[in-house]
Amino acid sequence: MISVLEAHKIISENTTPLSSISVLTEDALGYVVAENIYSAVDLPLFDQAAMDGYGFIYNDFENGIAISIQDEIPAGVDYPAEIMSGFGVRIFTGAKIPNGVNTIVIQEEAKLVDNKLQIENKNLSIRSNVRMMGSQIKKGDCAIPKGTKLTPPLIGFLASMAISEVNVYKKPSVTVVVTGGELVAANEKRVEGKVYESNGITLKTGLCSFGINDVTIFHTKDNEAELISILKIASINSDMVLITGGISVGKYDFTYSALQKLGVKQLFYKIKQKPGKPLFYGKIENTAIFALPGNPAAVVTCFYNYVLPALNKYLGNNNFTLKKLRLHSISSYKKKSGLVHYLKASITNDSKVEIHQGQESNILSSYLNADCMVFLPEEIEEVNIGDVVDVLLFPNF
Repeated sequence: MISVLEAHKIISENTTPLSSISVLTEDALGYVVAENIYSAVDLPLFDQAAMDGYGFIYNDFENGIAISIQDEIPAGVDYPAEIMSGFGVRIFTGAKIPNGVNTIVIQEEAKLVDNKLQIENKNLSIRSNVRMMGSQIKKGDCAIPKGTKLTPPLIGFLASMAISEVNVYKKPSVTVVVTGGELVAANEKRVEGKVYESNGITLKTGLCSFGINDVTIFHTKDNEAELISILKIASINSDMVLITGGISVGKYDFTYSALQKLGVKQLFYKIKQKPGKPLFYGKIENTAIFALPGNPAAVVTCFYNYVLPALNKYLGNNNFTLKKLRLHSISSYKKKSGLVHYLKASITNDSKVEIHQGQESNILSSYLNADCMVFLPEEIEEVNIGDVVDVLLFPNF
């Protein structure tokens, strides 16, 4: 068995970004940019009104010269005339500021009397309420660096620079292989002794919530030859294969032997942790293979802590880890030394952490209202109320 730290190191060292592809900006949500993106324009594109108000020459205001409002400029209009001393314009948010104007007073701080502007804000400075051309980004500057995950605001930023396509890292294709002769689907008739299968849909929805939509699911009974056949197809057609169940040492656990016979290179097998000790990670050609335990809560724990970091590296994000906090516990907990424990938990309104009941590896109900895991290192044997513990936040998909 290896430590949690060693497992993370091995996964990181054996995972590299996938090849890059070009996608439409509007379809790029969740992708990671594969190269620096440079702005082809200044933003704003021109000197722009930041607020509805009145534009004028600052020296006129400073010197007490009466200002007559000669015209109105809405957004989207290129006003052709230069504004001369003694004159100003009614102007609206986003409008291009005409030549001559260098200051705007907002409409709440001014009024017109006989078409003469009376400014009530005496603390105006030159370029008040003016968005200067290029103040957000200048033409040729790096707008979004390589390795950045594209979010809705960043996609809007790209569109504002007239960037309609971006070069991004390809999202991986994933095959989920669910093993177990005792499993039936939720919509199937169940006979006594069988249980409803949940790991496949848990992993599929977890992958989809992370932006991975190319997901195929296979189900297999406890049959080594059938499992080898499925894994052979999956390893050829997928960037990553996730297997659930059959990775322990029971009479009907065939996953490990199937992986050996398929020629999968073992990078580690078994981690000093609970739940999820019998976790396998290996590769065949360029395809990553994770064999997860069959117990549902262990599947979730391993997905968050090991599969997601590997997926992030595939996507070009090299720095993904679950966000960690140090919080006071309002719960007590005891364990034996030698294994890391991942405990479902939730953060209270006063920023403390509560460890949930039902930490067994087969229990999913303890994820209700859970927003984090408490991480207890190998050597820790007891948590008392008031102790400070490490808390790993679940990802914000």
